[in-house]
Amino acid sequence: MHDLHVFVCTTSGRHHCGGQGSEKVLQRLRDEVERRRLGHVRTTRMGCNQQHHQGPIMIVYPDGVWYGRLRAEDVPEIVEEHLVGGRPVERLRITPDGPWGSTALT
Repeated sequence: MHDLHVFVCTTSGRHHCGGQGSEKVLQRLRDEVERRRLGHVRTTRMGCNQQHHQGPIMIVYPDGVWYGRLRAEDVPEIVEEHLVGGRPVERLRITPDGPWGSTALT
């Protein structure tokens, strides 16, 4: 199992991830990581990446997997399947567009 760094956008504003429930997503992620004692997973807040129209956004590195339109209820599945099992959750994946679309770190 390799080390993972999970970023969650928490930029505030009604139309940004913070206004769409990303704080709940981040807290659920941190709770799950702590509860399961996943020492290989680090969680960090991030600023806007111009994808708030697909938000809330989560990015898993070094895998380069972007998740979007998340709800706190989606987090346990991401933790179990991706962070523990190494299999991205395809139904929650997004493709970044705009300036990120051609430069996404994959």
